[in-house]
Amino acid sequence: MTLTGRRLLVPVTAGRRDLAERLRAQGATVDEVEFIAITESSEPDRLTDLTREWCDGRFDWLAVTSRNAVLAMHEAAAGLGRSLSEPVPPSRVASVGDATRGVCASVGLDVALVPSARQDAAGIVQDLPEGPGAVLVPLGDLASPVLARGLARKGWDVTQVEAYRVVDGPGIGPETAAALAAGEYDAVLLTSGSVAERYAPHATPDTLVIAIGRTTAAGARAAGVRVDGVAVNPTYEGLMEALADALRTREDA
Repeated sequence: MTLTGRRLLVPVTAGRRDLAERLRAQGATVDEVEFIAITESSEPDRLTDLTREWCDGRFDWLAVTSRNAVLAMHEAAAGLGRSLSEPVPPSRVASVGDATRGVCASVGLDVALVPSARQDAAGIVQDLPEGPGAVLVPLGDLASPVLARGLARKGWDVTQVEAYRVVDGPGIGPETAAALAAGEYDAVLLTSGSVAERYAPHATPDTLVIAIGRTTAAGARAAGVRVDGVAVNPTYEGLMEALADALRTREDA
């Protein structure tokens, strides 16, 4: 389905505009909004220490659900003059989503486990074998406890560390807010619960809302935002497919 003539509101961050660029390539008119910004951990020394321990081979597994966590560890390792690919014998990595797996590969991490059903924290918990062993779980400050608690229940010795924080971005400006209120957007795409919370005060009944996965959809609904489409797989491709389906459904109604 072509997106030519469609006007979309798309969340971006300072270093990540891939989704907006893909949608423009499909013919859409894209307005970007930095709902959130990613900033450093509030415990940088602990993150550095645990990154060193990962490089030294202390952990059996690294479980990651966010590209930002991987990048934060990579930066910490670089500051130590180390590489995340160092552990010998190689420690294993569990990861979800194309973006996170791609970042793992870019910093030298081979992903040994990708959830077969759910591409989220619960999927890793479901597919990782029973412990014992040590697992490092780097997360954002707003992450749910699903991953750490679930792995601990399976017998793993879990070490959780805050790898980054989510803070407010510049947000929606007055012109964009006016366009939303006037129903000038075909759809708003949501890529996280944090984005959904910041979009919620501007939500309008005429604009489709598409979430990148079940976790984001749940966060949006908790914030009072109606969700019209949810990506089956929490990837940009999945999000774009859900967008196309929602637009088609609206046209057929």
